[in-house]
Amino acid sequence: MSGVSETIRAGAPPRSPIPRRLQKMGAVTVGVSLPRDWVGQRGLTPGQSVYLRSLPDGSLLVRDSERGRGPSSAIVDVDPSAPGEHLFRRLIGAYLAGATEFVLREPGGLSAPTRAVARSFARRTGHTESVAEEGTTLLLRDVSMGSGLPAPRLLQRMFQIVYDLHVDAGRSWTRAPASPPASLAARDDEVDRCAWQIERAVRLGASETSSRPGADLGDAFRFLLWARDLERLGDHAVLIGEHGSRLAESGLPEPIRRMLSTYHGQALEHLKAAHAVASEPDAQRANSLLDVGEALQETGTALADRIVLRDSTERLPPTSIRSLGLILQSIDRTTGYAQNLAEIGLDRDLDRITRPSAVPVIRDLAGAPRLVLPPRP
Repeated sequence: MSGVSETIRAGAPPRSPIPRRLQKMGAVTVGVSLPRDWVGQRGLTPGQSVYLRSLPDGSLLVRDSERGRGPSSAIVDVDPSAPGEHLFRRLIGAYLAGATEFVLREPGGLSAPTRAVARSFARRTGHTESVAEEGTTLLLRDVSMGSGLPAPRLLQRMFQIVYDLHVDAGRSWTRAPASPPASLAARDDEVDRCAWQIERAVRLGASETSSRPGADLGDAFRFLLWARDLERLGDHAVLIGEHGSRLAESGLPEPIRRMLSTYHGQALEHLKAAHAVASEPDAQRANSLLDVGEALQETGTALADRIVLRDSTERLPPTSIRSLGLILQSIDRTTGYAQNLAEIGLDRDLDRITRPSAVPVIRDLAGAPRLVLPPRP
């Protein structure tokens, strides 16, 4: 395939930053030297041009040519006897590793199931298209040129979708649910897509992992954990919607319906507050939310005992009792993931006040440096 410059190697460690001092090169010109290895590997000599581009996070991209080196390619040999889900996972793994072209090769010709997996992969990643097909080979290409959004904005988008999914799922045990379960699952695909974009950016060390210059890897990996928690919250919204619809068909007693709605509503309020403190870190608020979450989980345990294990469900068929128990379990997990977000807010705030740049240095009377540590939160 033309245009393929290299094959992605998943798990390659990122290179450490190379420090360089700014040098005055004239009355108004400031320059910086390029690493000798980088220049030598590209065959550059004095007088040749390099190309600079300013990125949204304040960093500067240096290329040895006006255009990039072309897409990175992942070649995937399809096993016709393996489940389609295996092929889908391999494609997602290559996407997360940074591949921009995906070459599917299947001996004997491309089968209908392989084409179906390719279409599903293209749809769920959002920016991947089938661009060529030849007998036993199918070429997919990512045409997005990056997500275009920094991680905080993607996380906010994920949260809004997840929150709306949970609101609709909480109506599923009423007689007129707002959205059928299939609709919830389709909307959850957008949550997965955002999570993949964030993980891909973090693993590649791309600028999309930050909305400000100077952000460190601590925030980048917290964004990754944050995205994974939101992705799982979306899955639980879909489960709640599926089992809630079954409960609505069985004629759920009104007292149980009210208790379930109240408990789910409390979990959603906790989730909203936890996401807010992760976005705007505040250690005191985060600690208070963690206390609230622990109390809410204890309430959920007591509620499950009251509704499922006692006489409240004697009029429900066994399948409905099972669905009720699974809904309570998913609401409890929702609270648990909200607790994770509160901990992210706590860690981000503590990291902000304890990183070296936040610790002032003064000099004592003898002139020796002395650290002035900030008060404990």
